[in-house]
Amino acid sequence: MQPADLLKALKDNGCTRLLAKRLAPNDNSKNQIYLGGDYSAIQVLPFGSLVDDTSVVASSKRARLKANVSLSWVDEGGGIEEASHSNLILYPKYPEVRLSGLLQGLRTRHQSDVIASRDEGRWLFLGITQAGQILAYACKAASPCANWAESLSSQLPVVGVFCEFPLNGHDARSNIQQVLGDIAGKGWIRSKRLNGAGETRPCESENCGGYTLEAEMEIRPNGRADPDYEGWEVKQFHVTDLREPIGAQLTLFTPEPDGGVYCSEGVEEFIRQYGYPDVSGIADRINFGGAHRFGISHPRTSLTLTLAGWNTTTKKIDSVSGGIRLVDARENVAASWSFPDLINHWKRKHAKAVYVPSLKATDPLRYRYGSKVFFGIGTDFPLVLDSVTKGHVIYDPGIKMENSSKSPTIKRRSQFRILFKNLSGLYRQTGWWDLG
Repeated sequence: MQPADLLKALKDNGCTRLLAKRLAPNDNSKNQIYLGGDYSAIQVLPFGSLVDDTSVVASSKRARLKANVSLSWVDEGGGIEEASHSNLILYPKYPEVRLSGLLQGLRTRHQSDVIASRDEGRWLFLGITQAGQILAYACKAASPCANWAESLSSQLPVVGVFCEFPLNGHDARSNIQQVLGDIAGKGWIRSKRLNGAGETRPCESENCGGYTLEAEMEIRPNGRADPDYEGWEVKQFHVTDLREPIGAQLTLFTPEPDGGVYCSEGVEEFIRQYGYPDVSGIADRINFGGAHRFGISHPRTSLTLTLAGWNTTTKKIDSVSGGIRLVDARENVAASWSFPDLINHWKRKHAKAVYVPSLKATDPLRYRYGSKVFFGIGTDFPLVLDSVTKGHVIYDPGIKMENSSKSPTIKRRSQFRILFKNLSGLYRQTGWWDLG
């Protein structure tokens, strides 16, 4: 297949990003496809929920997490064949990520020949759609697509083990800089949002700053936790001065606990055991809130944020059955978040993110966006856990129970947050763009 034919086939089937990896001899159907010695692949490849895989491999049990991948192969004629047994496997102790099952049940001979080989110079292309599907194509050394990839690879941005090829004829970083610069130049923008059909609608809620920015960037709601623009996660944050855009707290993710009293006995019992009367004097209301930091007992809840199964020296996960926990003075687990569940939430974060400052005005509600924006490249889940142990990532819930003595009404809000000044600890590369 010629490069132009491959690009056309990928775009015709809805791909918006194209990643490629030069395959090593050990990248084959027997040894699986190596995706890196870190967690970067989970930020760029869509996959299902990671679960603890308890199966025995080669007569030994290696701690690993496994998830289904919606992957199909592109054949030489541009046709599509589903590889329904494809899996992503994460070995947290190393760490290491691999793709497996790519050829099981496959009828297309060309792809089988390429992947089964140990030849140098082979290339694997992975096109990614907005719907979370992967379209794969593999080519032999010295083929037209391999030669094309070799000629461009040294000039392309690198994401983990992948080179990112432009699908639309332009560089994604330059494009997002241009778009954000144009938005900053517009001044005040009336609050709005896009619906799923791409139609503009008024917006009057508290989070309209993000919705307005997305509407200006023509980002439609896509079901992900954070909006995506050509592979960049876009986050807006409020400031008081666009010339010195220093933000306060940012919400990283909002996973509900999957263990502890919170789950085994229910949220109501959790609040009654560990909550406290509303400090502002609202009658018959019990709250559970406040910043819970690693290793420090909270003065109101008497719970301490801890990490189980995490090695603070090697900065690696020792046990996939561990996770973040809230424990009382007797080491009883009040609430916990398992590593598989946390990684499933963190995978929604992108490998590349841009944080855009904004000002807010009312009557009518409108926003203005700064031309000085913060970017981060290369986030990794162990960086999150390391930031937890440093006290930078905190658990800051807003859980409450009203009418607690009569007919209780419960509001759940579990969230992990970080101060803007500590955000750089979550990325391998950070900085500011001055868009003029």
